[in-house]
Amino acid sequence: MGKCIDNTGCHCLKMRRSAENVINFYDTVLMPSGLTSRQYSLLFAINRLGTCNVRELAQYTLLDRSTLARSLKPLLQAGYIEDKKNAGARDSVLVLTSKGEKNYQQAAALWHSAQRQIENKVGRENLAELERLLLLFQDL
Repeated sequence: MGKCIDNTGCHCLKMRRSAENVINFYDTVLMPSGLTSRQYSLLFAINRLGTCNVRELAQYTLLDRSTLARSLKPLLQAGYIEDKKNAGARDSVLVLTSKGEKNYQQAAALWHSAQRQIENKVGRENLAELERLLLLFQDL
């Protein structure tokens, strides 16, 4: 059971709790892969970019570099990604390792399952409308 959103009149609190509920749902579905939804999104981004440095990854994911650096640390320690920068070079060269690729593929299947579950529960048309409404918040 997720966090209750109907016990407050605060729009911000309702949206924050709703976002946490969605994140917790995805984290639960991804649990067999050992990844959180944030970690999966980083592996997805690195896979999509092929190779990248931290600046490029920050731009792609819209995360600030310090948050990104903290989020990359467990992926590096787990051996899912590797920094292949040349000795003395300043910029990282991040790539998925074979272990990371395998784990990413497992997590991708779980993520697709989560997507289908959300679509089945909410409905595609309702999701499209929700996403349209969420775009309005970009201009606040």
